[in-house]
Amino acid sequence: MPLAFKTVPVAGLAEKELQLLHDLVNLPNIIQLQDSFVNDNGDTVLVLPMLKRFDCHAVNHSLCSIRKTTTQILTGLAAVHAKNIVHLDINPSNLMVTHAKKDVVIIDFGLSMTVDRACKDSKPQVPACGTTGYIAPEVLNPHFYEAHDPTAADLYSLGIVLGQMLEPYIPDCDLHYFGSKYLAIENTNQTVAYLKEFIAQGAHYPRALVQAADLLRCMLEENPKDRQSAQELLDTHPFLNSCPETSSPSTLLLCDWLCRVQEIKYQKYLMQAQLDCEIVRYR
Repeated sequence: MPLAFKTVPVAGLAEKELQLLHDLVNLPNIIQLQDSFVNDNGDTVLVLPMLKRFDCHAVNHSLCSIRKTTTQILTGLAAVHAKNIVHLDINPSNLMVTHAKKDVVIIDFGLSMTVDRACKDSKPQVPACGTTGYIAPEVLNPHFYEAHDPTAADLYSLGIVLGQMLEPYIPDCDLHYFGSKYLAIENTNQTVAYLKEFIAQGAHYPRALVQAADLLRCMLEENPKDRQSAQELLDTHPFLNSCPETSSPSTLLLCDWLCRVQEIKYQKYLMQAQLDCEIVRYR
């Protein structure tokens, strides 16, 4: 087996990550520790399977592949959250792909921690940490929110990743900002408003795409109490559960849909120009 070696020079962090990886053994879509040792410098080295880099733009060639990828990440998160562990750093660099089955795997539990999901105390359980552009608002400003399930932060971060994958499919929702260091909660709140408009006009769009937009909206809700858990989304959301008779996401290839997106934008442009209105949200 091709292997990768991760050196963790800080003893306390190494011990913490080792314990977490032992707790997550045999969970689906989670990196699996193969071994560990201490090198000549006294640093702990984690022995992990060699995986391929995850690329949002490689995934988004069809809604079918986006659905598969999202389902696999949610499956991993649901298993991790069931162990009362929150990842706290879900972003494309912490997602990898297996060489054999091309499955998505969640890696890097360096910031992860055990939490009390049933705690009613509004005092924050997690520190302000993560990757800029992917951090949930309640992690950055915990005192603005009531007591909530800390694992909801991972759903928000995954929402940013999902937004990056859906960016070519959903016009005029400002998804091109997602993952940027300039992304702020005001941007995502505006995106949620745009998504609600998009969903309300669902009769004009393929059903599978409207369902994907609704899944994104669910993940990006500012209040963590309004976000469904990973397991709830897996069990109930139509984008992840629709049968072929009611939805056919595999027919929505990116090359076909881009022409439709440009047509929609052009028609909006003409309508606004005809009415002598200010033209906004075009790039």
